[in-house]
Amino acid sequence: MCGRYTITVDADSIAWRFGAERPEFEFEPVYNAAPTQSLPVIIETESQRQVVMMRWGLIPFWSKDMSIGNKLINARVETVHQKPAFKKAFYQSRCLIPADGYYEWLKVNGRKQPMRIISTQQNIFSFAGIWDRWVSPEGTAIHSFSILTTPPVDSIRHIHNRMPLILPLDQEDDWLKGPPEWSPQAVQHFLSSIIPFSALKAYSVSTRVNNPQINDPSLITAVE
Repeated sequence: MCGRYTITVDADSIAWRFGAERPEFEFEPVYNAAPTQSLPVIIETESQRQVVMMRWGLIPFWSKDMSIGNKLINARVETVHQKPAFKKAFYQSRCLIPADGYYEWLKVNGRKQPMRIISTQQNIFSFAGIWDRWVSPEGTAIHSFSILTTPPVDSIRHIHNRMPLILPLDQEDDWLKGPPEWSPQAVQHFLSSIIPFSALKAYSVSTRVNNPQINDPSLITAVE
C-alpha cells in the first residue's frame, strides 16, 4: 500500500517536471504527506496539463458523506476498473501524483522500522492516480484522489507486499490518455501493459515520521 509519501519541491519545479501550466498557488515542500491532506496532482484538460490541489482519499461522487475517503487512499491496479468506488474515476479521471519518495514500514525484530523509498535515477516521479469530484449537502465541491498500488518490484519486495504504481516517464502520458478504446479486452491489456518503474532503493529514517503532524526536512535524513 501507500500511506505516506514526500514531495519536497516547490510548485515551479512540479510544473516544469510535468510540462504543466505554472499554478497560481504557492506550494511548500511536504516531507510527510498523509491521507486527508491537500496535495498537488497533475490532470490534463484539453491537452494541457495542470497542477491542482486535491484531498488525498477519494470520495466517490455518489457518497453521502466525505468520511468514506479516509478508507479509499489506495486502489489496486488489478481491480480499479471494477470496484464501484473507483470505476468511474478510472474511466474518466486519471491523474499523476508527483512524489520524490514514499514511506513503508519494515518489520525488524518485532518492531516496525520506517523506510524511505526513492528513485535511483530521477528526483521527481509520479504515482498513477485517479480522482473524483464530490459535492457536499451544503454545495461545497471537493476534489480528491487515490493512489494505485501494484505488487512490489524486486529491489523492495522484502519491505512490503504492495507498492504505489510508479509510472516510467514514457508511460505517464499513456496513463492520462488511457487506451485507444474502452472494450474489456482493451482495458485489461492497458492495465497489464503498465510496467512499474523499478529503479528504487530504500533507507531507514526516523520513527518521527510515524506522526503525520510532523513535517520537516529531518524526516528524510538517513538513520542507522
